[in-house]
Amino acid sequence: MTLDSAPRVSVLMLFAAMAAGLPANGSGQTAAEVPRFEIASSPIELTGPVRPGEYLGVTGPRSAWLGLETGEAELWVHPLKVGNRFRLGFSTPAYGAPIPGSAVARTVHVRPELTTIAYSHAAFQVRQHILAPAELPGLLVLLEVDSPEPLEIIAEFEPVLNYMWPGSLGGQYAYWDGGRRAFVLSESLQETNAVVGSPWAVNSVEHPAHQLGEAPRTMVIPVEPERARREFIPIAVAGGTMPREEVFASYDRLIAEAHSLYGAKRAWADSVLASTVSIESPDPQLDLALEWAKINLEEQRVCNPDLGCGFVAGWGLSRNGTRPGFGWFFGGDAAQTTFAMDVLGQWGVVAEELAFLARYQREDGKITHEISQAAARIPWFEVYPYAYYHADTTPYWMVALYEYWRASGDDELLRELWPAYRRAWEWCLGAETDGDGIIENTVGGLAAVEVGGLGAALHQDVYLAGVWTAALEGTAALAERMGEPGMANRAREMAPRARKTLNDAYWLEEAGHHAFGILADGGTNDNLTVWPATAAAFGLFDEARGRSTLARLASDRISSDWGAHMLSTESELYHPLQYNMGSVWPFVTAYVSWAQYRYRRPWAGFHLVDAVKQMTFDWSLGRHPELLSGTFYQPLDQTVPHQFFATSALVTPLLRGVIGWEPDAPLDRVRLAPQLPPDWPAVTVRRLRAGETATDVEIRQRWTAEGGERRTTLTTTGPALTFAFVPDVPAGARDVSIGVNGAVTELTEDGTVEVTLGETVAAGDRAEIVVTWGGGLAIAPPRIDLEPGQVSSGLRILDFNADPDGWLLEVEGLAGRSYDLGLFGATVEADVVQGAATTALANPATVRIAFPPDTAERTTAVVRFTTP
Repeated sequence: MTLDSAPRVSVLMLFAAMAAGLPANGSGQTAAEVPRFEIASSPIELTGPVRPGEYLGVTGPRSAWLGLETGEAELWVHPLKVGNRFRLGFSTPAYGAPIPGSAVARTVHVRPELTTIAYSHAAFQVRQHILAPAELPGLLVLLEVDSPEPLEIIAEFEPVLNYMWPGSLGGQYAYWDGGRRAFVLSESLQETNAVVGSPWAVNSVEHPAHQLGEAPRTMVIPVEPERARREFIPIAVAGGTMPREEVFASYDRLIAEAHSLYGAKRAWADSVLASTVSIESPDPQLDLALEWAKINLEEQRVCNPDLGCGFVAGWGLSRNGTRPGFGWFFGGDAAQTTFAMDVLGQWGVVAEELAFLARYQREDGKITHEISQAAARIPWFEVYPYAYYHADTTPYWMVALYEYWRASGDDELLRELWPAYRRAWEWCLGAETDGDGIIENTVGGLAAVEVGGLGAALHQDVYLAGVWTAALEGTAALAERMGEPGMANRAREMAPRARKTLNDAYWLEEAGHHAFGILADGGTNDNLTVWPATAAAFGLFDEARGRSTLARLASDRISSDWGAHMLSTESELYHPLQYNMGSVWPFVTAYVSWAQYRYRRPWAGFHLVDAVKQMTFDWSLGRHPELLSGTFYQPLDQTVPHQFFATSALVTPLLRGVIGWEPDAPLDRVRLAPQLPPDWPAVTVRRLRAGETATDVEIRQRWTAEGGERRTTLTTTGPALTFAFVPDVPAGARDVSIGVNGAVTELTEDGTVEVTLGETVAAGDRAEIVVTWGGGLAIAPPRIDLEPGQVSSGLRILDFNADPDGWLLEVEGLAGRSYDLGLFGATVEADVVQGAATTALANPATVRIAFPPDTAERTTAVVRFTTP
């Protein structure tokens, strides 16, 4: 029976039985009650109209509802796929046929703790609240029904009961348990079991119990209006590789403890939001996107009953299969998300993840690339090729532990994981065989690309080289902390050699950028790719060469309106829909943006942060897709719609780049180098943490034709912390003055102002740093309001600097388009000195740059600004 063929039920008899206090199913059991309770709005709730085909996920550590906004869903209780195509339908006496839920699903309300789909019809209103509990292995749906007349709700799903890819069960079957009013799913050994049901359900259509068959299982829920006004109608899903009675117990708890399970999930969400970094900027959408990023990054934690708790990569529909996006454990993805979580202050789950990956380290020291959630049920590590086939995961884990330690100062975890770190170090040393200081793909495995011609004949790639070089520099500090001078000295000896290889062997003088890779025959793969941005984000390139490469990465060839292509659009290998050869990935977008800020090129990095922000609201609400088309602002059909390292692409460049927060808790220090857009009058960032000290940072700036002023207020809570503050003044500024709490202060040799604050420090826990200047010119970064399906047409700033004659601005735009750029500071005149473009000062604070229609599709121009 399906929603299209569901027979009419004699609901009057059923309602009469319930009114008389009799169990409608004839089992002797009474139906459990879930009294209605308030489903509170969330301060970050996202609401919108239902969009057919748009992903809607509700996930917890032990379960996942993976569906669409129209209400269809897959039911997962890790590591099991319990059912497919769950959906609701409605039958009312005024209509002759069941009404599919997808036809009347109107709005979605996405909250961190619970998501609601609202079904609206002239005869009834139903709100479907979906909860993935924080602790129990199961899912709970609470139906809030308002109907003046009796109503039937028809719930159907296709039973699956199978392990996540590539695990498998055999002999599955399903039957209706009339006493429990639930479907029981099991297999021949009865070791793996699941239950899907509702205490309000009264009947189902039977199918042969010895096989699952293809027909969906259907249960009918009669709704008596008066009772429905007092109670929720629960539908619960429980499962696991455990005795059936334990699954029944979980199922009963889901229903009996509905209110407390909701409260626990709400308390979790409130704690995440209140205990981590938040921002108050001139852009409320950016502030809100950061709040959702915090929730997303915590949601990557999955607790598998066989393997433990770790980070999965992302969620999506498995449809007829058992691969739910990338809903299993990935080491490299996790390492990248920790860079964001370290600065957010999400240290507890980061520490757990680092230990989780160490637990599955190979005997020779290599860190696992990926672990299926079914790994305990199949020979995953012995037979399947995926567990250790990436080379970059091991140095990534090393960098992740180093960055976590720098943020938290957690010596205890460092000591616990040090044996694993030493083994990882030894494995990496064994993968460096040619003496250039860089570990090799030919020995260690894959890194930047997994498929496609870009990886042909590759000996080592710049991505792996960058991550490993960063790991070398971290190893020197960690080994010194652990009292291993020999290891520290070896790392210090290798690091300059690795840097030299990065800066020289990969450098293409004529092209002006770093190559993708070094080939087995000693040549180079000269393609312009996004991958040098990784090394640049870690600050590993020489200044001039780094800035030259980043100028090329700022072009639309790599940096589209909505993010970074992996490969230049001008490459012969480029294809806009190819996984590694031209699609746009938020995670590599993060490296480009972060790198632009690292090399103090904020006008080239901000639009990339802004693009990831907009993805929070344009696609699956609150989530970020894995990859998008290289031609249109549109996720690919096969993309994972809820990808966690895509979410980190907002946080990392925002907090490490725009705000410039770089903690070093073991030394009780922080480097703070903010580079705000000049059109932001103010920003406040709360709860930035370094070790046991939390800091609020408030920055206010104002501009005049004569110069400007920027006031930064630091307020700390906790032990003493020394800030190395990097003043940000506009290009060409003069008469720069810096004061701390009213006293004029000189810069240190490294160009910073040092301020120590804390509970035991004479200066107290608050300081105001005032930077003033005369003259100077700043450019507001381009703003691009993205529309789904658009092509890349925005302005790019490739370079901007001051020289003795004024300022030079190099831009790239689309033929036939004009663009406005905000100017802050000096009053200037503008002239094009190179390229086919014209300029006009729309007002003293705006320059309009126009590209004629008869030029190449995208072209560049250099604008000279001078003071009158």
